[in-house]
Parts: sequence; C-alpha cells; structure tokens
Amino acid sequence: MPDHIRVDPDALLLAAAELEALALRLEASVQAADPALDVSPPGSEEVSRLISQHFGGLAASFRPAAVQGIEELRTAALTIRSQAAHYTDLEARRVVALHATM
Repeated sequence: MPDHIRVDPDALLLAAAELEALALRLEASVQAADPALDVSPPGSEEVSRLISQHFGGLAASFRPAAVQGIEELRTAALTIRSQAAHYTDLEARRVVALHATM
C-alpha cells in the first residue's frame, strides 16, 4: 500500500544505538586530540606568534562545535528511542482495541 508507512521499532532502536555509539566515539576522539589543539608558538618572532594565535582561534571555535555535534547526535538518538516507544505503544493499543471488537 503506497499510502502507508511501515515502522520497525527495533530498527529505530538499532539506529539510535548506532548514533549513541557514534557520539561516544566522537567524544573520545575529541578528548584524545584536545591537547594537540593548543599550539605553542614555535619561535618568538611575529610569524610564530600569529600562527599560534590562528590555531588557537580555530581550536576555540572547534571545541564548542564538537560538543554541540556530540549533543545533537545524543538528542537525535533520544528522539528516535522516544519515537520507537511511541510506535510500540500505539501498536499495543491497536491490538487491544482489535481484540476488544472480536
């Protein structure tokens, strides 16, 4: 039936678990790489200081963006889990209602 959508709550839960696992891997990678984001000037001349400031600015924008991305992955996983629970509950109610009419 082209006007119906089949939803598999187990597939939704699997997708949510994959998103959560991705968030965990990304968080671990960001934490592991964090010390390397702080670049000390390799020398005392102006170019070295400017390079260090440039990389410091990149790190300052990367850190909050990475945290936001990780949180968005977790929020998506939570939303998908909630939707899976909603579909499961809705299907259970329909089964009860169907049995009540028989």
